[in-house]
Order: sequence, then C-alpha cells, then structure tokens
Amino acid sequence: MGFMDAMSYAIGRVWFGESNEVEPVNCSTAMRLSTFFTCVLVRAESLSTLPISVMQKTDNGSRVAREHPAHYLIHNRPNPFQTAVDFWKTVSAHIDNYGNCFAIVTYSGNLRPKRIDLVKNPLSVQILVSESGEAYYEYDCKKYRDYEMLHFKDLSLDGVYGCSRINYNRETLTYAAKLRKFGSNSIGVKPPGYFTSQANFETIKKQQDNLSKSWTDGIAAGKVPFLPMGLEYKNLMINPEEAQFLDSVGATKEDICGFMRVPPTLVQNYERSTWANAEQQDLTFVKYTMLPLCTNIEQELNSKLFAEANKTAQNYFYTKFNTNAFLRGDFKSRTEGYKTLWQYGLISGNMVADLEDWDHFEGGDERFVPMNMIPLSRVNDFVDSLTEPPSDPAATEDPTSSDNQNRGFPKVKGFARDLILNGHEK
Repeated sequence: MGFMDAMSYAIGRVWFGESNEVEPVNCSTAMRLSTFFTCVLVRAESLSTLPISVMQKTDNGSRVAREHPAHYLIHNRPNPFQTAVDFWKTVSAHIDNYGNCFAIVTYSGNLRPKRIDLVKNPLSVQILVSESGEAYYEYDCKKYRDYEMLHFKDLSLDGVYGCSRINYNRETLTYAAKLRKFGSNSIGVKPPGYFTSQANFETIKKQQDNLSKSWTDGIAAGKVPFLPMGLEYKNLMINPEEAQFLDSVGATKEDICGFMRVPPTLVQNYERSTWANAEQQDLTFVKYTMLPLCTNIEQELNSKLFAEANKTAQNYFYTKFNTNAFLRGDFKSRTEGYKTLWQYGLISGNMVADLEDWDHFEGGDERFVPMNMIPLSRVNDFVDSLTEPPSDPAATEDPTSSDNQNRGFPKVKGFARDLILNGHEK
C-alpha cells in the first residue's frame, strides 16, 4: 500500500465513513423517497375516502343495496382488523408498489361473502392455470379458486400479473436516491474526501483521534476546522452547481409524478402552477388517475363477489365508487351542479339531501321543471288548462289573439304559446 493510499485509508476512512453507494431500489427504499411516498399516499388517501357501495339496478333506476352482505364488507369493515378506509388505502399502496394486490374472500355456506382479508405480501401469491383454462391462486401452501381471491392489478403485459411501477422505473428512482444522497453528503457533517500530507504517517496516525474530533466538532458547530501538520483536504464530491443539482432534483420529481399519474401540485410542488391551472390539475387527477383505478377495482369486485346468476339477472347487483365525493370540499361547485339538475327535474330536493347527509323535508320528493317551477306531477294539468276551449263560441281559432284571451283563453306566451299553436296546427 503506497503512502497516499495509506493516508486515505487510515484517516479518510475513519473520518468519512459514509458511503455514496445507494441501496438497490425496491419497495422499501423507493418509499423513502419523499416524492414517490407522497404520490403513493395521495393516490391511497384519495381512493380510501371515496364511498363505495353495492348497488342494485331496478326498474326505477339504481338503489343502494345495504342488505347485501358484500355492502358492509366493502363500505364499512372487510375484516376485524381493518376499516374500509384502511383496506382500500392498502389496496392502492400494493398496486402502486407491487403492481398487484391480492385479497382472500371467505364465503358462508350459501356462498355469501362474510369477510375479505388482504394478502400481506403480494409477491408470495402464484397464479396457476388449469388445463381447462381456469385460474387458481396458490398462497401459503393453499390453493384458492378464482372467486376466492380478489386480484387488483396495474398495467399488465401478459394479462396475468400487473407490472410494478418500481421495477419499470428503477433507473429514475435510483437516480433520485443518488441525488438525495449527494445532497445529504454536500451539507452533511462528513462529506466524502481524503487528506494528504507530507508529514510522517506514524506521527499523524498517533493524532488520529484528536484530529477526527476536531474536524467533526468544528463542522457540527459551523466553524472552519483547523488542519494541522500540513494536512490538505481533497474533496471527491462534484460541486452542486457543476452537477446542476437543483435542476436534476426538479426534473426527477416531475418524472416520478409522471409515471405515478399525480399532478405536481398534489405533491406540494407549486413552482410552475397558478391557482387556475391547479384547479384544472385536480380535475385531470380525477379523470385520468382515479377513475381508471376505481373502474379497475369495481370490475374485479363485480366478477367475484356476486353469484353467477347475477350476471344475467334483470335486477342485478354491482359495486360503485361515488366519485362525486371529490367535490365534497368545493361547496360552490357542488351546489351549482345540484341547482342545474334540480331545475330540469333530474333530481329532487330529498335526493340532494341524501347526497349531503341532510334530513328529508316535506315536499322534498317533488321534482320541478323550468315552466314557472311547478311540480312535475302537475305539468299535464297545467297544459290542459291552457288549451281549454274558449267560453265564447264566436271566438276565432287563434287562442293567442288579444280578443280570444279576453273571451276566456288565458294570456300565454313563450313555450306555452308554442304548445298551443302547435296543438291547433295538428
């Protein structure tokens, strides 16, 4: 070992024991990156706060089927250890980290679901296909039929297993980890480097402990350390400006937000955003991130939680996330939407009350239309009253003329007048 090598080994290694090597990127190390962790958290919390219900299609529309056993499991508590919020939050995190999420469904004697338990490690589940083409899942030395195992997967290239976003974006995440390590070392107590000196090696080695303490204490106190014996520090790090550190960090954050489909504003990055486009990014997040995820989960639940006969039943059951809950925090947008639907008779006042968890009120089941805002049930009576025959037989056939309106026809205009004229033309 040469003199310089000995110096680097004996002193540099003791003082600067931190390594600039980065651990291989996996689920654990990727979640230590703040941007990736925040993206996973935003997606998980957004999914878990959406109400999900079992619905039934009826002749009069759809209703919430609270009596169905699957409704309590997916809406309230799937198992004794998790609430629905905890369950769906973990489902989203497994999909983002592993590309797959598995949950075991336990049925009662009449094949009605009674609990759903998440598989803790999705990598431990093997998917098997029989000669007849049926799917089986093997986990913990047990085999489960297709309907006994819920399988929520991300983008799949083989149609069987979902792709892990971490594996397919390993270079981006590794680069982000190296940038974090670089920044930590740049401002840390012990930046990587070594010392050189023309002094006798044995002399310096005897002072190693004192020199090490002087150096670390000086850095920790924000002081410039004193280097005796002609020691000269050689920095092995690249200057942050030369490495374009800040630009690289920003670009990497955008890359992570990109493959996680999360707008930068939702990870608290407002560098290039305004209040106007921040609102647009929220809508983009709902349309292109959460709706595909919700649809993916709904279809898996629909195919496995209900009996085979449900597929062809007229009044069939299905699961549904209420994505309108994303507007819960924006009261103005919510009320404007309710007002538009109410004015055209599409919803009633009590339906709005249900959406807002308010009490019903008397007359709240009536629907209204813009014709002077009369109840929808009395529209035909109102139109009939406008087309009653005139009291004076000598009246002309034009019910909108001033003479005929004075003789018995009500004064009409606009939409009602068009109805009357069109009726006479026919």
